[in-house]
Amino acid sequence: MEVSEFIITGFDHLSHQKLFGSIICITYVLILFFLSTNVSIIIANRSLHSPMYIFICNLAAVDIVISTSSYVTMIVVLLAEMKTICFNSCITSMFAYHVSDTTTCLTITLMAVDRMLAIRLPLRYHSILTNTISLMLITAVWIVGMLAMGQAVAAAHSVPYCQPIIRYVFCDYPAMIRAGCVNPEPYFLIPALG
Repeated sequence: MEVSEFIITGFDHLSHQKLFGSIICITYVLILFFLSTNVSIIIANRSLHSPMYIFICNLAAVDIVISTSSYVTMIVVLLAEMKTICFNSCITSMFAYHVSDTTTCLTITLMAVDRMLAIRLPLRYHSILTNTISLMLITAVWIVGMLAMGQAVAAAHSVPYCQPIIRYVFCDYPAMIRAGCVNPEPYFLIPALG
């Protein structure tokens, strides 16, 4: 069966959907405001143009992407009462969510390496980890995240779907695989191997 859209059913059991949707919407606006403020302060203040703050700025950008990829679907389902999402939008938001998730973990790892270098090699730190190298590492982190999750997207895209129902609150890999007409267990290894 060719599926052109999915029905999001993760909130069907809630009795006060509008209230919950309003809380999610307010939370989303606050997340965008504070993360944008964080990025703006780091960009505007030249004294903060150092590797750690570049990593923090990247982490804020990643958080904006991950919040947007999940919160927007939830807000539309709860406040606009539009429970359907087209297949391509679902795949795209799934990709953005999981790339951001992977990139968050890798960025936090870069931040830990940054602190380790600053503590272990304080005299050589500024020559080892420059702003240019930090930007190259961030680019590499995004590329690794996209390549790793590209396999998951390809798997979710190729699965035959019996019913167009996502039993979760937004599109993510496990929910999409469970909606397929396949045994989901082998598919859960794909992101781990990527």
